[in-house]
Amino acid sequence: MKTRTVRGLTILAATGAAALAAPALSGAVPIDVQPIPIGCPAGIGPVDTETVVDEEDVATDEIEYEIEQDGSGGGQVAWLNLSTLQQGTDAFPGPVDEEEPAVVVETGEGLVVSAVWGTHENADGESCFLLPGFDLSDVPATPRPATE
Repeated sequence: MKTRTVRGLTILAATGAAALAAPALSGAVPIDVQPIPIGCPAGIGPVDTETVVDEEDVATDEIEYEIEQDGSGGGQVAWLNLSTLQQGTDAFPGPVDEEEPAVVVETGEGLVVSAVWGTHENADGESCFLLPGFDLSDVPATPRPATE
């Protein structure tokens, strides 16, 4: 009985948060709370998210996570769609010269909370650990109409 009550309260809280936060969210912006690099003095570039509203290569039910630093790589993304309760994890690719590490995840439409963390190598070749950074993104059902 206790488990059912806790599960019900969790779903109720997530639904309430989604209803309050959804109208204010969307856009390709740095994630809300950036990951904190430990062990690499040069740091990392900002992490951002993009949806179909910002990037035509992203489908309506996807989010692209990107570390804005060419030649860096590694790290993890975990996400939870608060509207559908779908969840998943994915990894950034390893370092690639002249490219920013990016991963596209299929979250479904709705309000998505996500975390970025893990072992990362910055553009200077320094290995570090990223303490989790967090984000809320509204994944739209349809793209924004094109403006002329």
